[in-house]
Amino acid sequence: MKLRALLLFIPILILIAGCSKKEDNNPDPGVTTTQPKIESLTADKTEILYGGEVPAIITCVATGGNIEYIWDVDLGDIFPLNDEGSQVRFTGSECCLGNKYIKCTAQNDKGSVTDTIVINIIFPTK
Repeated sequence: MKLRALLLFIPILILIAGCSKKEDNNPDPGVTTTQPKIESLTADKTEILYGGEVPAIITCVATGGNIEYIWDVDLGDIFPLNDEGSQVRFTGSECCLGNKYIKCTAQNDKGSVTDTIVINIIFPTK
């Protein structure tokens, strides 16, 4: 009898698990979100010396609510400067000389948008 009850109970569990609520990608349900839009992507300098002593500070201003910022560069180092991740410090070593294309993606539950800025890492002249 116990086996029969168990066999009847398993399909019910499977049905309940299949009907579970879809996870909400909006981290703050009290905030209305719209498709993200990057209003500006700026750097305090577009040319830096390698070594990191005087980094470039890059700021992304995006709208849409509940924005998550994702930064990417092929060579160089990106360090977040604020809790939102909208401002970063960019440095590079000697192996990173030349133009570096830094991508910032702003995303939320409605989508994502990407913009790129160029920072030139140069060798110091004496």
